[in-house]
Amino acid sequence: MKKLFNKAWKIFKYLFLLFTLIYWVGVIIDDWVFIEKYWATNWIDYLTIWGIYYLLFSLGFSFYYWIICTISIIIYNKVLKPRKAKKNS
Repeated sequence: MKKLFNKAWKIFKYLFLLFTLIYWVGVIIDDWVFIEKYWATNWIDYLTIWGIYYLLFSLGFSFYYWIICTISIIIYNKVLKPRKAKKNS
């Protein structure tokens, strides 16, 4: 089971990096009109809001990823792995 969680951790690191890149590029593309007009006066507000949303989305992403991985690993170890062992015996 530890081996499966290590694999899940490796996958999580790459998915989280991809999530981070997509989020920050998406935020800039989405708010480009506001950046052009108001960046000089409101840049602290933009960075604060984007940072808060990033924190919330990353916590949600992490929570759902680990819930799904944990459930999948438990089902594999408790249900699927014993069936394979019985089939091969």
